[in-house]
Amino acid sequence: MLRPAMFSMIAVLVFVALADAPARAQARQTSPPKTPPTNPSAPPAQAAPVVPAKPIKRDEVFFAIERVVSSKNNDAGVSGITAELDGVIEITSITYRTDGKAEVTIKERTPSSAAFTNKSTQLVFTPPATGEKWTWAEFKDGSRFYVVDRLFPFAQVELSKRKQATTASWNAFLGAIAKQGEAASKALDTAKALLKAEPQQVQPILAARKALAEATKESKYDDIIAAYNDLSAQVESVTSLGDTYTDLKANDAYLRLIDEFKNSVNVTNAARKNYVQSVDAYNELLVRLPFALVAYGLQYTRIDAKVAAE
Repeated sequence: MLRPAMFSMIAVLVFVALADAPARAQARQTSPPKTPPTNPSAPPAQAAPVVPAKPIKRDEVFFAIERVVSSKNNDAGVSGITAELDGVIEITSITYRTDGKAEVTIKERTPSSAAFTNKSTQLVFTPPATGEKWTWAEFKDGSRFYVVDRLFPFAQVELSKRKQATTASWNAFLGAIAKQGEAASKALDTAKALLKAEPQQVQPILAARKALAEATKESKYDDIIAAYNDLSAQVESVTSLGDTYTDLKANDAYLRLIDEFKNSVNVTNAARKNYVQSVDAYNELLVRLPFALVAYGLQYTRIDAKVAAE
């Protein structure tokens, strides 16, 4: 039989246990505190750009480009690349990437034209391990960066194509001048046969044709233009010869030859205009990005048209 004291102790323990049960149950049901939610739309933290101990200077940008261009054209010994670059492009900003590379924004100095819009682009330079000589590593074309080595074959193909077009159009112009002189002589020979007399235009035309042939053979451009001007000076008098002599106006063969002469004059004028336009197109490519970066160093230089468009 339990003693009264022991019975009282057991009653107290049971009471305490029953009183603490709700608290323990609540502790089991309460979940641990959660980490505050993050904003999924917040941009990730960006690493700060690393500015090298010796930042790239404006002049070093040009020197770095010159070193790369010169290394691709060792035999040429081209000088003055830096000065030429400074004449066609300007540096508008220099920033640094997280890897310490410099991103340089450059802009064409030439205003927009009918064929080209004034353009800006970026170049990437890697810092030197020692010293101050940076290395030109990449260029941007469109929305992508490319290694510098890809620029040279691309630029050479395009510049060579434009330069060859100037030569081809010049030769076409020379051929048109020669045909114009030939057409004039044919019309005048027919006029001479019909009139039983030599028109006064015959000898000047023959002299101009001879001078043109000799100058073309020896590539004497000034003499070529002089001969062309002499032929051009006779155009109006040759075409109006039939207005003076009714026998000529009535002769179908003469009229056909005069029409051929007039057409040859039109062809020559068109060839002249095409030549000047091809020179302008080539010259403009020299000052447009990305070609301007390497053109002078690869010995593509400006060409002066030997004749005006009009």
